[in-house]
Amino acid sequence: MTAAVPAVRNAVRHWLERYEAGDKVLVAVSGGADSLALAYALGVEAKKLAITVIGVTVDHQLQDQSAVQAERVVQQLSEMQISCLIIKVNVEIKDGLEASARKARYEALEKAAKDENAVAIFIGHTKDDQAETVLLGLARGSGTRSLSGMAHQNGIYIRPLLEIARVQCEEFCNEFGLKFWIDPHNSDTQFARVRVRTEAMPTLEKTIGPGISDALARSAHLLRDDAD
Repeated sequence: MTAAVPAVRNAVRHWLERYEAGDKVLVAVSGGADSLALAYALGVEAKKLAITVIGVTVDHQLQDQSAVQAERVVQQLSEMQISCLIIKVNVEIKDGLEASARKARYEALEKAAKDENAVAIFIGHTKDDQAETVLLGLARGSGTRSLSGMAHQNGIYIRPLLEIARVQCEEFCNEFGLKFWIDPHNSDTQFARVRVRTEAMPTLEKTIGPGISDALARSAHLLRDDAD
């Protein structure tokens, strides 16, 4: 068994143990490696604690075959014995595609949590996402609070994988035969985050040395403590 399996499951268990038997939690699932690994781990660990996990996949209707991908997520979660809701949203583009889609997605998740009486919404952001967030903040000249990146808990939102690398999520999926989706938007360089992921981070790793993602994520943790 790859070391990614206990790493992901332990990270998820740590946050689930904060809730009580009979509680419901949502997990946002796109079908990518991060969210599939999170959903699988939640499904396993929640059973031990008598907590109900409900999947939510948001169809932004911005890509061809988006409805097909949403149905695929439902099938994958069904195989994990997790029921899954599909929520279709109409993205009103006001602040750019990324920001507008994010706003629509979070509004949909919060409505689903209210409708299902869920106590938490689990999101699959990883250590790599955290590092990218910090680097984007540095590029904008942001202050301490912004550079502290994403919190493990922000209100109803829980991000248990912020110490887990993206490659570990892929290894986790491969271990259990989970076929993860690669979002075409994740290779579209019109988006700043994609350029950071595919160009800036590899260049920094090559020119400065390995471990840049770890260092940026560690800085986020330190800056969050300072800001708090």
